[in-house]
Amino acid sequence: MKHIYQKSFSADKNAGFTLIELLVVVLIIGILSAVALPQYELAVDKSRMMTLIQMASGIRTAQEAYYLANGSYSIPLANLDIDYSSSCELLSNDSSQTLCKNGQLDNIHGSIQPALAQNQVQVIYCPGTESCTSNSIATAHVFFSNSSNPNAITCEGKTDRGRRLCKALHF
Repeated sequence: MKHIYQKSFSADKNAGFTLIELLVVVLIIGILSAVALPQYELAVDKSRMMTLIQMASGIRTAQEAYYLANGSYSIPLANLDIDYSSSCELLSNDSSQTLCKNGQLDNIHGSIQPALAQNQVQVIYCPGTESCTSNSIATAHVFFSNSSNPNAITCEGKTDRGRRLCKALHF
């Protein structure tokens, strides 16, 4: 009768994990996720921003071809030989702005916004939103060959997240 109430395990049978062992594993996973999540967010931001910058570079290339053919850059993006309709929406046919999933592309000329350096495409990065007016994270500028900063790409962070993004892009 004495042996019925005793809990005994044979040497080859595992009794399971202790509470301390489980807490240590949960703590390690928590630390790893706290370190990895900001890096993951930065990698996603870089990917999305580079997609927008590649689109702006396509606009720059189309603008240069238009300039060679007509002697001036086109203000409406509809005049250019590009089509971003699968991922972006042109505001109107006479518009110089294109709204994309994670940002906005603005075709800037001195006659439209004289305060800014002319002949460039401005990329406004605002992930997950439909309007980039108040919640932009970073702004990049893709300059044309006939501009104040020929064929350059610059980036300016509007928030801490945007500054980290621009620093990671190495422009």
